[in-house]
Amino acid sequence: MDFNRGDSGSNLQSEINITPLVDVVLVLLIIFMVVVPLLMQGYDVNIPKTSTNAKPAQSQESRLILIISATTCGILKPSASDEIPADCRVTLGDQKIAATELPARVAESLGNRPPEKRVLFLAADDRLNYEGVLRILDLAKSGVEDLKVEFITSY
Repeated sequence: MDFNRGDSGSNLQSEINITPLVDVVLVLLIIFMVVVPLLMQGYDVNIPKTSTNAKPAQSQESRLILIISATTCGILKPSASDEIPADCRVTLGDQKIAATELPARVAESLGNRPPEKRVLFLAADDRLNYEGVLRILDLAKSGVEDLKVEFITSY
């Protein structure tokens, strides 16, 4: 047996065999040709149609908005007591009232509505103390059972 030991006189070929490369590329091409049309198919979706005379779920007039402002209710820092400041005033609907009047006013406005329509929208200043806002909100909820509260981020 005669082995070629890499002598300088040997004939080495340094060519790339591209046949396996072409085979792989053709297989990938066939895969993409089969898969792409399957991906282009969509699903049929039946979208409900709206009628032109449909009313919004809750009209602007029936919204009851509670606005707690930093200028009219000074609960900017946590307080040691569990009471709301006596000079705290809030805006309910379009009227400025004392925070202590909230249960009666909210019950007057929302008490006669069905339970699913008892919604109070809250717009509170972000500078206010969270705990103080919750105290006012608890006070407002005390007058009406099953009261839902929704938040308004910018008012």
